Amino acid sequence: MLNIALGCLLLLVIVFLWFGAYYLCNAQVKNPDGRACVTGSCNDTMEISLQFQGDLVSDSSFWSNGCAISKQCIEMATSMARGKTVMELKDITMETIMDEVGQLPSTHVHCAELAALTLHKAVENYLSQKPATT
Repeated sequence: MLNIALGCLLLLVIVFLWFGAYYLCNAQVKNPDGRACVTGSCNDTMEISLQFQGDLVSDSSFWSNGCAISKQCIEMATSMARGKTVMELKDITMETIMDEVGQLPSTHVHCAELAALTLHKAVENYLSQKPATT
């Protein structure tokens, strides 16, 4: 009985360490310049936050409650966004995300589409808050 209790305790410690490492390595952008949260028809929700410095994305973060493929796609979209201008962000599409992630099963192509849509909505949010220049 003691062995089972120790095993459960060890497993619990490993889970907390895993969660802590994940949280520390994937910190969210504070005060994002652009942010979007989109739920797809599959009920996966993706969120992207963008921080701009000048005309370039200086930092980005993501969150998803979806499957592993959804998380791969949204992580790739945020990774591809760093260092890009708004015009370059508009060029990131479902296809460019799929090219970077690799072959997706046909049942999960919508994950890349949702990631691209969420990124574009975050850019729209940024542009809507940016003062107009004359």
